[in-house]
Amino acid sequence: MTLQRRLIISVLIVAPLAWLLTVASTYWRASHEINELYDSDMLRLAQQTLAVAALIPPSTVQLRPGAPPPSPTSPGDARPGDLAVAIWRGSDAPLVLDPKALQFPRDDAREGFFNSTVNGDQWRLYYLSEPSSQIRVAVGQRIGERNDLVVAYIVSQILPWLVGLPVVIALLIVAVRQALKPVRDLSARLERRRPDDGTPLPVETSPGELKVLVQAMNGLLARVAALVEQERRLTADAAHELRTPLAALRAQWEVVKRAVDPGEKLQAQESMASGLERLDRLVSQLLAMARLDGIREEQFNGEVDWRAVAEQAVGDCLWIADRRDVEISVEWPQSGEAPLPMVGDAEALVIMLKNIVDNAIRYGPRHGKVTVSLSPTSIVVDDEGSGIAPELLPRLGDRFFRGPRSDEAGSGLGVSIARRIAHHHGLILAFTQRMADVQPEPGFRVTIRRGKVPGDHEPSVLI
Repeated sequence: MTLQRRLIISVLIVAPLAWLLTVASTYWRASHEINELYDSDMLRLAQQTLAVAALIPPSTVQLRPGAPPPSPTSPGDARPGDLAVAIWRGSDAPLVLDPKALQFPRDDAREGFFNSTVNGDQWRLYYLSEPSSQIRVAVGQRIGERNDLVVAYIVSQILPWLVGLPVVIALLIVAVRQALKPVRDLSARLERRRPDDGTPLPVETSPGELKVLVQAMNGLLARVAALVEQERRLTADAAHELRTPLAALRAQWEVVKRAVDPGEKLQAQESMASGLERLDRLVSQLLAMARLDGIREEQFNGEVDWRAVAEQAVGDCLWIADRRDVEISVEWPQSGEAPLPMVGDAEALVIMLKNIVDNAIRYGPRHGKVTVSLSPTSIVVDDEGSGIAPELLPRLGDRFFRGPRSDEAGSGLGVSIARRIAHHHGLILAFTQRMADVQPEPGFRVTIRRGKVPGDHEPSVLI
């Protein structure tokens, strides 16, 4: 059910309900005020009658049956029989009686207001006595008269509302539709938008209630557009990078098929093996990059065990270290503290550390050494290689970028993947070129630490 339909249904329910509650409240208030007004009149009439009765001689007795009262012409019209007065003096017969008052009970124990049934009708009676003169007065009013007045007043209020309520509901429905027009316009703009269009939606012209939603949508649109562009660029780059090894493999396969000389054939087979290794590494890293798109910080729910991460990452690099005769050493904090305590995705962190160590092995010297040092504040990977030229350091982390020394099979995605994983975990990678004239042991260092996360195209570089 749409939000507009829910609001319209709510209006159709709430408006009549509010109207009924208003009518009930008005009826109660009108009944209270009318009863209070009539009770005040009855009290004053009783007081005046009591004062006049004291002046009438005791021997005077008048019984006036009177003519039948005329019928009312409409609800709320007063009738002569709706109000009656009875006067008693001592135990004598009634001094003055109205026709309707003949049925009023004397009941000397009563004082004040009472509701009673007189001759089948409901009456409101007020008793007032004067002990010194033994005069007792009863003033009565038919309750039906009061009810008729309340009903007449309520009817006069209901009729305009009965006519105006449908108009009010129709205006409310129009107002709801008009109020939701910005939502419909926003939906229409989103439906017409291309997936890669990251143009932000206008926030200033949006209603105040939608500004937060529009701002969140702008952030989402920017991320979606960046992701689409990233995937498009990755697909184009991957297609370009895959074309080269596939063409080389095809050429080497032709050489293998046509080679007659065993030496030439062996060399072609070795070239094919190297090409297959590079292709396998490229595909693996492309799959790793695709997996990174699913990593979200809110999904991290476990403390990272860096000992297990380092063991797996180093274990995955032992084959290339053995081939290049490179020694790998891992150093742990001397104080027994946990290295770089944090919450994250252990599998992704294994890929990050493995790529860094793998690059250190591949691009360091043969028969060299790679050291992984873990401390409570950082993880440092050192090699003994010459590194890369300072002007190329800012390009580290660009996809498919490889340094001048590229005799090892590679795709140029390792550092880019490591930086993306670090970015998701609130870490930064700092690349340091250790110069021979500054430090006793030249080489290249990668430091993993917490800090301000740089942008995708802003690698942290220390020279």
